[in-house]
Formats: sequence, C-alpha cells, structure tokens
Amino acid sequence: MRRSTMILAILIMVTLMGIVAARENTRSQFIALQEAQAKHFALDNRWGQLQLEQATLASNARVGNIARQKLGLSAPKTNQIVMVKAP
Repeated sequence: MRRSTMILAILIMVTLMGIVAARENTRSQFIALQEAQAKHFALDNRWGQLQLEQATLASNARVGNIARQKLGLSAPKTNQIVMVKAP
C-alpha cells in the first residue's frame, strides 16, 4: 500500500508540474500574440499613411505643376499634335 501511495504522489506531482508548464506556455504565447497584434496595428497604420502620401505625391495636379515649374514643360498646341493611325 505504501508503494501505491508513492506512485500516486509522484503522478500527482508530475501532473501539477505539467499544469504549471502549460500555464506558463499559455502566458508567454498570449504575450507574444499581444506584441504581434500591436505590431500589426502599427504597420497597418503606417501603410495607411504611405498610401495617403502616395496619393498626394502622384496627383495629376501636382505632377502637372512640377512639369511646368521645374522642367519647363507645357501642353502642346493644336498645331503640334500629330495623329497616328493604328495599323
């Protein structure tokens, strides 16, 4: 009877150690999940900022202004336009 009590006590200790290990693993995974979600939120926010910046920089009015002011370009006059027929 003493031997069965010892085996039972050992099994209980092993089970308790498994529960503690599982809880610690769950905690660490939850912390990693929260960090990943925070990084996802930050990256998603930055992506939105970059899309807005791209839309602003690529607007037709801005490109036209830069072409006129910095490059000295202008719209062609009607006598400068040549129509080409497709084959």
